Amino acid sequence: MTRHSCLFDIVDSDTPRASSLLLVDEGRFLLGVRPPVFERGRVLLRLTGIGGWAEGDETFAATVQRESLEETGSAVRLLDLDQTLIVRSPDDITQTELTNEVAPAALVFRRFGTAPFDPWSNTFRSVSPVAVYAGVLSARARITMRDEHPLFLWVYPEQLITLSDCDEPLEFLLADGAEVLGAPEFDPERAIVRLTDSIQSLVAALGPSAFQFLCEIARLTQPTRAE
Repeated sequence: MTRHSCLFDIVDSDTPRASSLLLVDEGRFLLGVRPPVFERGRVLLRLTGIGGWAEGDETFAATVQRESLEETGSAVRLLDLDQTLIVRSPDDITQTELTNEVAPAALVFRRFGTAPFDPWSNTFRSVSPVAVYAGVLSARARITMRDEHPLFLWVYPEQLITLSDCDEPLEFLLADGAEVLGAPEFDPERAIVRLTDSIQSLVAALGPSAFQFLCEIARLTQPTRAE
């Protein structure tokens, strides 16, 4: 495992970059739902991590803290992890220790313009680093940017892993413990859920180790209980 002072030791500060969040509460992960797409008699719900592009010389951590306030109405407590995965492809995953800033769970060199469920295709438009942080909201999430995220969805690790590989009917996810936050303006029985962006790329790259990765993040966010 390598060691770096900060992420800017790995990525030049002038590089277009973004940050995303794996927000956890009681073993479930909160993802944003982009505006529904109505096609061929169904409703497509695209899931994405809370986050966005850095502004100016903003650090990865500052970006995701700003985006959390803007998109959920809540500050976020970021987990400072012992190691960060550097994910360039499923066959190129290394680990590093950051010594001088809050460490994200992963730095994903995401390929843009790939087909659904093929995030590591060699056919892509561009590559940008996305820092994926683990964290806990300070307050209950609320809909603050309806044009960007009209809904949120709580899902379990197993559901995230399934969604990294295929679309799932919303009603199946809800029956298995997922929860919608917000008021859907469509028939949930017609809705199909698709995981997108850096979270999908990360889970797909991890493959069989994704479950352990997600469960460890969930475990670290649990409050410490007195013996």
